[in-house]
This record gives sequence, structure tokens and C-alpha cells, in this order.
Amino acid sequence: VILMLSLLVLVGLIVSGAQDSELGWVHSFRLSAFNTISIVTGTGYVTADYMRWGPMAVGAFFFFMFVGGCAGSTGGGMKVVRHILFVKILGLEAESAFNPKAVRLLKFGGKPAEDQTLRHSILVYFSLVVFLFLVGLLFVLSVEPSTTWGVDTDNKIIDTASAVASTLNNIGPGLGIVGATQNYANFGLPTKTLFIWLMMLGRLEILPILVLFVPRFWRDP
Repeated sequence: VILMLSLLVLVGLIVSGAQDSELGWVHSFRLSAFNTISIVTGTGYVTADYMRWGPMAVGAFFFFMFVGGCAGSTGGGMKVVRHILFVKILGLEAESAFNPKAVRLLKFGGKPAEDQTLRHSILVYFSLVVFLFLVGLLFVLSVEPSTTWGVDTDNKIIDTASAVASTLNNIGPGLGIVGATQNYANFGLPTKTLFIWLMMLGRLEILPILVLFVPRFWRDP
């Protein structure tokens, strides 16, 4: 996954004309690989301003924020295993639409996985991430004044979306106003408070935090 994403960023870097011809391909690939790995794993380091690498690279970096590390790792994001299972579940659901009598097991690593329970948990988790992302995006757009962006408000939506995605997935740098050479200082207190909660929800896998707000959790069994 990292190799594929690094090559995608490298293509974007070359197409945009941001490649340094004097330093050559090795240097360009090192830049794309380092920054890709940093974003995917939530390390938070950057060695170049990737906002200058063109729309292909910028769009790829936004997608990286939702990938994350392997299952059980301390990396941020949604974890690679969930993306793999989500694609498999979509394939099974698509097949059942035109062939409802077919019985297919959800497999992972060549072995049958816990079918209905695992399907439910994966779909619920994806739905929660999308819901929190949209709520966070709408909240920031509603409470944050345009002065946060200064005179350039053209990229307000994508900047806000990347800030929400970055904090929810514990990435660190985002795009635009929170890009490689920027930070979160311009945002107001309500927005920063939201980002704190998003970081905690993303780090602790969402559900352990949400159950604290369910009244039945605090009652005696």
C-alpha cells in the first residue's frame, strides 16, 4: 500500500513540475515516500511543502489520512484491515443483489472470518467515521469566521475537511491552512476543543468513548 501511494504521489509531483531535475528521480521518490509514510502512519513529520506538488498529490494525501496503519498498531487512521474487509463486504453485498441465493463467506487471509458480526462491526465503524467527519466539518464551517483564512477563502472547505480528517485520524499535518508549513493556531477555541475530542475519539477507536455517553453503561447489570 505504501509503495503504491508513494508512486502515486511521485507521479503527481512530476506532473505538477515540482520535481527538482538537478537532484533526480531518487531524491523525488525519497521525498514522496517519506512524506507518504509519515501521513499514513500518523508520524507527523514533513520534509517538503507537498501543497506545491499539484492537485493529484494533494488529493492523495487527503485520502492517506483515512488509511492508517495495520491492525493493532499505534498508527492513526482507520487501519488497512478495515479497508480490505470493507471492500470485500461491498463485493459480497453487490453479488447478493443479483444472485440472492448465493452463499459466500467473508474471508480474510484465505480463512473464513466471523461473518455477520464482523460485517456489522466494520459497517458501523465506517458509518461512525463518516458521521463524525461530516459533523466536524459542518461544525467548523459554522463557527469559524472567514478571517481565519485571511484574504484567501477559496479553499475553506478543503482546508476544513483536511483539518477534521487529520485530527480524527491522528495524523498531524493537513492541507492548506494546516498544511506542511502551517499549524492549527488560527482556529478559535470552539474549533480547537472539537479537534481535541476528535483526536481522542480517533486514538481510542471511537466506541470506547461513545459508550461513556450511553446511560445504560452506568447502570448495574
